[in-house]
Amino acid sequence: MPSATKKNLAALSSVIWSGVLTALKLVVGLSTGSLGIMSEALHSLLDLLAAAGTLFAVRLAAKPADRDHPYGHGKIESLMALAEVLLLLATAAWVIREAWIRLASHDLSMLHIELSPWAFIIIIISLVVDINRSAMLRCIARETKSPALEADAAHFSSDILSSAAVLVGISAAALADSVSTGTPLYWILQRADVFSSLVVALIILRICAVLGSKAVNNLMDKTDPALQEHIEQLMSERMSAYPLRHLRFRTVGDRTYIEMTVGMPRELHIDTAHEVADAIEALVASHIPGAETLVHMQPETMVPDSPQLIVRQIALAHRMGVHSLRLIHTDQGTVVFTDLELPANAKLETWDIPIQTFRAEVRRYLAAKEVYVHIEPDMRTLPEFVLPIPKDWESQVRHAAERLKAPAPSRVALYTQERCRICFVCIPLSPRLSISQSHEQLTQLSAQLAATLPPVANIVVVYE
Repeated sequence: MPSATKKNLAALSSVIWSGVLTALKLVVGLSTGSLGIMSEALHSLLDLLAAAGTLFAVRLAAKPADRDHPYGHGKIESLMALAEVLLLLATAAWVIREAWIRLASHDLSMLHIELSPWAFIIIIISLVVDINRSAMLRCIARETKSPALEADAAHFSSDILSSAAVLVGISAAALADSVSTGTPLYWILQRADVFSSLVVALIILRICAVLGSKAVNNLMDKTDPALQEHIEQLMSERMSAYPLRHLRFRTVGDRTYIEMTVGMPRELHIDTAHEVADAIEALVASHIPGAETLVHMQPETMVPDSPQLIVRQIALAHRMGVHSLRLIHTDQGTVVFTDLELPANAKLETWDIPIQTFRAEVRRYLAAKEVYVHIEPDMRTLPEFVLPIPKDWESQVRHAAERLKAPAPSRVALYTQERCRICFVCIPLSPRLSISQSHEQLTQLSAQLAATLPPVANIVVVYE
């Protein structure tokens, strides 16, 4: 069922039950003269007005965004929640005023209550209805992120407590006739109904403080620290290559609009940067339902943030590759060791100056005690194969992967240059694996497939 339909049905049922309870409480309150029940009747009357307003609000909030309201109409729910708070404050003020008049009056007839079984029946019915209604509204409010339904749910939760207080009050008043007049207990029991109405008023005031604060915060676009921390942690864990520079967001109804500035290498092509932005927006949407994210790309010159990256950047500046980089920390200072990849056919004397310059730069930037390098050719020659390629080669690769209980290849690509052949076996990415674990998985699987298949090509397993 669509979210808007759920909210409408919940609000409509709230209106119907509020109308029924208001009528019943008003009839019983007028017939008994109980201030507690009268305050409950007035409370329910305002519940009816609030529920009707909530129904109007959720229907208006469901309207899609338009030119005049680009963020949609969801704020109407917070406005209605604030209006409901004002109605509750009026209720509490009336109850406190009426209670003070009755307590201050010397006319004991104002404290008299004509009790009947209906007084107890209506309060018990009200309790049952409010318990079920509050649970239903809270569930749907949580599911649809509706401030108006949340306000209604909190409102009817207060009704449960206030109805219980009234039940205690009229029960105590009923016991007053069995107690000797003039005793302190009689004085308390005679006024128990008024005291219970004051309890109702205090409960209403507390609910007003909570709901009013939430409604104002929502209308003022107050930041949710938990959501902000969640977004920052998500970007740090899943998009660490693109640092989050600025973040702000606002919640409108069940939608969250997020704006973020993300640092990206200025060397990226605009199409590639756009694809990264799309990936960030999809990532946020998958973790925060109802989120619409706008990513602003800030071009940056990425400054290396680790000694390893500094060494690699220095090597690239001198047109050399680096692997097997190790930093050894000793009491005398840092010792750096790395393999330098140079053109296989070049003369060593040609690269003597760049190598010495590389060592000096690393020593200067890292304040290293020693820098050792091992020279290796950077051109890896592929082995040559003379056996013909089977016509069902791809089928053989897939069957071999199945026998090894490996992930099913998504693609098998064979490339040939004279007698040098390389076969790429693409498997689905395993995002939960670490870099070391994934490297081990790919290396082992490449070796296992090579041992299983005919020796017609170099087998390399890669992620799709």
